[in-house]
Amino acid sequence: MADTICRISGCLIQHGPCNDRVYMMKLGSANTHSVISSLMSLAREHHYSKIVAKVPSRSGNPFLEAGFIEEARIPRFFPEPDDGLFLSRFFSATRRDEQNSRTYDQIVSRIPVRREEPAVGSLPPGYSIHSCSARDADDLARFYAAVFSSYPFPIHDAAHIRTMMGHATRFYAVIHNQDPAAAASAEMDPTTGTVEMTDFATSPGHRGRGLARRLLSVMEDAARDQGMRVAYTIARAGSPAMNAVFARAGYCFGGRLANNTHIGGSLESMNVWYKDL
Repeated sequence: MADTICRISGCLIQHGPCNDRVYMMKLGSANTHSVISSLMSLAREHHYSKIVAKVPSRSGNPFLEAGFIEEARIPRFFPEPDDGLFLSRFFSATRRDEQNSRTYDQIVSRIPVRREEPAVGSLPPGYSIHSCSARDADDLARFYAAVFSSYPFPIHDAAHIRTMMGHATRFYAVIHNQDPAAAASAEMDPTTGTVEMTDFATSPGHRGRGLARRLLSVMEDAARDQGMRVAYTIARAGSPAMNAVFARAGYCFGGRLANNTHIGGSLESMNVWYKDL
């Protein structure tokens, strides 16, 4: 069952047992100390083992004083300008300790440091990239349900996808024989000028063809056309291929969120990557 998205103390929140966490996606205008108190109460009421808060750096000190730690940072995320911080509060040692931390470090360190690479050539024969509309939501939902055994947001639900499309999120798909072979979304936030490149998935039979990199290139062009300043992603720390896609597209590593997201059947750590558009 997908976690709940709601507003608490004016903040946009996701919480629930699937990810076993509270995720504050957007800080509202309420007093920061009051917000922290609400987040802590919610976590303790439901016995969640983690809180993640995405906040401007100017609002970070009260969180740090309340026992949060900085796990990732995106420079100039906010237009003031101000950095965006991912601050986390853990309620158990198990949730904080990563079993595969050395592997995660190696995945990032082994990606060659190089200048941004262009998306390689055109798509393979028989493939095309399609900008999706609401009428594609059912196909997208079936596609995502087939690829992911679990996911932090309900993208297996066509109604949820349509709702996202109505709130500045654009979905794109690589089509092969009239069916999605890969898909992703660009979740734009006009208030900050940022876009999250997310929901990347490729069917097993179509992997190794560079489809995600080509999708990302198309999404970046669309985001620039909409005036977005900064692109970022939260990618599975254990996926060498997905981290390489972003690194080779010129994204910078911003940090790792430990044991953060229930995806593909288990709780996984996630890497934050960012890029000035």
